[in-house]
Parts: sequence; structure tokens; C-alpha cells
Amino acid sequence: MKQPDTIIKSLKCIFILTVMVLLSRDAASQNFVKITDSTNAIVTSSFSGNYFGTSWVDVDNDGYLDLYINRKGIFRNNRNGNFNLSGSIFETDINNLGNTWADYDNDGFIDCWVTSTGFSTSFLYKNNGEGSFTKITTGEIGDSSYNTGWGNAWADYDNDGYPDLLIAAANAFGTVNHPNRLYHNNGDGTFSRVNMPGLTDTLAPFTIPTWSDYDQDGDMDLFIGTGPGGSVARDNLYKNMLKETGTATLVRLDLPPLSTDLQDGQVWNLIDYDNDGDLDACLTNYASSATNRLYRNNNGTYERMTEAQVGTIVSDLGLFLANNWGDFDNDGDQDCFITRQGAPPLYYNNNGDGTFTRLDNTAFALNPGNNFGATAGDYDKNGTLDLYVTGTTASNGLYKNELTNGNSWVNIKCIGGGPQSNLSNKSAIGTKVKAKATINGVSVWQYREVLAQNSFNSMNMLNVHMGFGNATVIDSLVIIWPRGLQEVYTNVQPNNFYDATEGQGIVSGINSFGSIADPDEFKLYQNYPNPFNPVTQIGYELTKSSKISLKVFNILGKEIMTLVNDFQPAGNYKVSFDGEGLSSGTYIYRLSATGGAGEFSITKRMTLLK
Repeated sequence: MKQPDTIIKSLKCIFILTVMVLLSRDAASQNFVKITDSTNAIVTSSFSGNYFGTSWVDVDNDGYLDLYINRKGIFRNNRNGNFNLSGSIFETDINNLGNTWADYDNDGFIDCWVTSTGFSTSFLYKNNGEGSFTKITTGEIGDSSYNTGWGNAWADYDNDGYPDLLIAAANAFGTVNHPNRLYHNNGDGTFSRVNMPGLTDTLAPFTIPTWSDYDQDGDMDLFIGTGPGGSVARDNLYKNMLKETGTATLVRLDLPPLSTDLQDGQVWNLIDYDNDGDLDACLTNYASSATNRLYRNNNGTYERMTEAQVGTIVSDLGLFLANNWGDFDNDGDQDCFITRQGAPPLYYNNNGDGTFTRLDNTAFALNPGNNFGATAGDYDKNGTLDLYVTGTTASNGLYKNELTNGNSWVNIKCIGGGPQSNLSNKSAIGTKVKAKATINGVSVWQYREVLAQNSFNSMNMLNVHMGFGNATVIDSLVIIWPRGLQEVYTNVQPNNFYDATEGQGIVSGINSFGSIADPDEFKLYQNYPNPFNPVTQIGYELTKSSKISLKVFNILGKEIMTLVNDFQPAGNYKVSFDGEGLSSGTYIYRLSATGGAGEFSITKRMTLLK
């Protein structure tokens, strides 16, 4: 039997450990600091009205995130922490609510759709590339009077390489008096309105649309909140039948309890919160009679979580709007930030064991007024996710993430190869990124999707951000592009910003994987001739002896042929590839090296024309 002194010491140790755990969790939430510098245009701007959104987006391709806020315009990032309000204001009408961004014409500059419940204020804005935007007023996409709505989202739902647009029409809100609008991108700068039974012929108070490949079958599915505004009903969820039938048809999804629970649904997010490889679902509800939902995916069967299972994230009450997911403390799992009308937003820390802890001692808690949209992005390029929250003048704000726990991270900008090369849309919307690293001695896979709407009338930055805790290397990085090409990289260094271009690999200013990894060690040249029929030459150069693999893949990532698999000394090499018997189209060739050149992979594409 323990002596009293021993028992007291044991209790003290338990108490100290408990306090340390709680303090460490609380410290993770103290990294956010609200920016109050009066020289910053974001800080000094005033706001009014309700329910408007915001998005981090790099409008000028300078590598730094700018901020768009509905009704105000674009705040250009000065790269020193401050912003200037540019002349591109778009629509200032108080009914201007939502925004979604994508490079719809694949010209390399990201464009914007703004949705409004007001008359003649919903428009497409084309990025001209020199800092200005052109309002598109022609064609069906320019019919602003009947393109009114609440939420909006881009996605390439038919996988043709061009982003399409869904406008969620909140019937009877403002001047909205029509069903949802689905616009197919024709690829020539114009759009055609699509009739999709069950989606575009239904009147309901549709709120925010979210495109996501919830079943990971290779096409984008659609979840729309259908909040009646204080009462409850079933939300509208649609499965894309493209992979099953070859035709991109959206069919109302029958998947209890997601499709059968009564909701006042606002924003659906499909996220892998427990890092088990499948997509779970989170929904914010606006009615006090319907708390927020978290549905765990158990191998295709969804289970609605209870407070006992996950914490108060599913039992707290309020008029909730956005749920915004990101690894805000870079520990290897996604945390959740939720806005609510008339009260401070709530922050839930992911404990890494399937549960969440609400942290109330945060900078967000000091803003009790209305807050609506929220966007996450690394605007100061320090490896952490910052937040901007919209609201009335007293409650909106820019929150800088000043995390100091030393956890590792990665930031990846995905760039589609474009439909002209039979590859994906330039904005890479619909791209999936998976990464494996050893965190606290455990091998952990993480999953992200590139999406153009994942908050309330708002979207996060398109760049993929992942935290990796104490991991020193990313063991595997897998990029699955919307049109099927899959690229795998190993031994990727964290704490870095990468550009990943479809079919060409990933590069950064510090390390390179998939492009010219080191000009002094090896190079992969463009095949010649290109296009070719049926024979072409592929050249490469080694300055150090290495184990070399040179393989050819089709556009879906299926291996066609191994051209080289051998240890080779330094030198210049040229290999012939014969496409006889293959169909015309785009093919990928990848050079991988291990040994003297380290571990690198270079990928390029070539075109066979017969």
C-alpha cells in the first residue's frame, strides 16, 4: 500500500501533467493575433450588412495572397504585412454576398464570380492580367437579373479541363425567384446553362454549394445547404455519375444520415478529420433546433457523432454559418473554426484522437458581434494559416497566426497543365493531395482537396497547406490531378513552398522534386520531335553516377513502358521511344534517380499525333 506522502506526490504529478496538457492546448490557440495597425487598409475599412464573404487569392501571380472582400474589393498584399485597397472593387451593392475564384479561361490568371441576391449585381469578372478586371455582360453568363443567388462555386464537374459554375439560388431571398443555375464552360469563353433535373428545376432556400469528390471515385460531387432560415429540412446532396455512366449527371444522393437528417444547413465540408483516408462530413446549422453536425466515415457508412464521442463541436448552440478547416497549429491534423451570428466565433482544436477541445481564450473571443464568412491562407508566408473573418466593422478582422511551436509544414500551389494538353484546369480545382510522414513515431497519412468554396460565401486559398508536427521529412507526397494523372514523390523536405505543375513535377526555391532537381547533377530534356509520329528521342544528362529509371505513362498514370532501369555513369544519354500501336494523345515520361544524385524525379509530357 502506498504511503500518504507517496499518494500526494502522485496526485501532484498527475495534476501538473494535466495542467501542462491543458496549457499546451491553450497555447496552440494563442498564436492568433488580431492586426490593429491603422496604416493597414484592411484594418481601417468599414463594413455594414450581413452574410458577406471573403477569399484569399493571388490575383497578380506574385506569389503572395491578396484578399477579396465582398462589397469592398481586392486588398493587394504589399509583401510587408500591409495591404492596399485596389481599384478593382467589383460590386458594392449591399446584396453582394458570395464569391468564388477560378481561372475559367485557363489563361494563367484567376477570375472571379460574384453572387448577389439583388437585381443586376451577379457577374463574372475576367482577370485581364495587368491588375484590372472586365465585367462579362454578354451571353447567358451575363444575364445578371436571373443569375441571382446566395452561394456559388466553381468545379470541373465533367472533367473536360474547364471550370464550370454552380449558383445556389436561395429562393425568396432578395430578388431571387428562380432555381439553381448550373453553367457549363464551353471552353471558348462562353457558358451554356445546363438543365439538371432535381438540381436546376427545384425552388428551395439553397445556401452554400460545396463541390467535393466525397467517394473518391474521380469526379466532383455536390453538397448544398438548404437552410430554411430558422427551421429544418433535408439538405440537397448530389452524386456525380460521370465515372459510372460516362456522363456527368448529378443525381440526388440517398445516403443516410447525411441525406435524411433534418438541417438548417449552411456549409458542408468534406474533410478527413481523423486521418484514416476517407472523407468525413461537417455541416454548420443556423437553427437552434439543429446543432452542428460531424459525420464520421466508416468505410462508406456515415455515423453522426455525439458530444460523448467528439466533444462540444456537435452540441454547442448558435446561429452558425461557416465551418473552416485547417491545421492551424501544424501538428498533423485539421482544426475547425466556426463563425456564428450575434456571438464570437468558436475554435475547436483537434486532439488527434478523434476528439476536439473548444478553446475559448482566443483573440476571436474578443469580437462578440456578427461574424459571417472566413478564409484561411498564409498571407505572410511564414508557414502558418492566417484567418480573415467578415462581419460588421467591430467584429471583422485579420488574424495573423504567429505559431512558435516549431512544427513542420508544407505549402503547395497546384497548377493544372490545361485542356490544350489534355490535362486539368489551370486552377487545379478538384486536385487531391495526400502526404505521409512519421509524426511522434507514428506513420500518418493526410488528405486535402483543392476547392473553390469551403466556407460561408468564402473560399480558402487554393494552395494546399499541411502540418507535420515533429516530422523531419515527408515520406510520400501523392498528387492526383482531376483528369486522372497521379504523381508520386518521396523524401520531400518540409518547411517549404512548392509549385506543382501537372506533368512537370514540383519545384521550390530551396529543393526541387520533379523538375530540374539540381542543374549540376542531372537534367531531363524535352523529347524531340514533339509532337511525334511514331518515334521520338528523349535525352537526359547525369554528372554523377546514379541508379536511373526512365518510364512512360499514359495520361491516367498507367505505366506504358520502361525505357531505362539501370545504374549509369555520368554522361549524356539519348533514348528512343516508339509509339507504334498507341493512340494519339498526351503521354508522360519520368526520369527518377537514386544514388549519387540523391533521390529525385523529373516528369515531362509529350504528344503523339497520328
